[in-house]
Amino acid sequence: MITVEHGYIRFSEADDTLFLRGLYLEKPRRAALLDTRREPILPTVRDICDMLAKKDAAHGLMYTIEDTTGTVKGWCSLRGINYEARYAEVMFIFASAEDYDSALAEETLAYLLNRAFTHYKLYKVLVLCLDAETALKRFLERHGFNHAGVQRQSLYSGGAWHDLHVFTLSAQAYNDRKINITAGANVS
Repeated sequence: MITVEHGYIRFSEADDTLFLRGLYLEKPRRAALLDTRREPILPTVRDICDMLAKKDAAHGLMYTIEDTTGTVKGWCSLRGINYEARYAEVMFIFASAEDYDSALAEETLAYLLNRAFTHYKLYKVLVLCLDAETALKRFLERHGFNHAGVQRQSLYSGGAWHDLHVFTLSAQAYNDRKINITAGANVS
């Protein structure tokens, strides 16, 4: 468990399944919860339990985000780490759009970026978001992510077509901005 000033970032467990399933049920859809073909999926509770039991979860790449009271606020991951090309996708979801303006969101992103660029020595990370994820887009822009492009009308959901945006952050930009995990963080 990673303790930060405003909460905890811990490995996702089977107990998180109902919260995670709720994220998949929400509308509008979120890009991080689309399948590899970028289509919406609706996993069962059993599917989510199986996913959490797989190698990536077992190696601590899927994290549940809690505030200091133990309330689950979000879910994040370094997904699809490509060691050869040295990049990964950051999956970063808070249940409430307002939480992207919180100190806990700042600390969570700092932890993920530190993990990606310092621990895994990646060259670049990317984050995908749909046009409806405005709070996430603003959060990424505030933290130095570059809008790298858009796949126009790539998802049909809720009776409308949605654009899929790609944001990137390079290791160089990360180091230039000196984004680091909060000094008071404690890993236990």
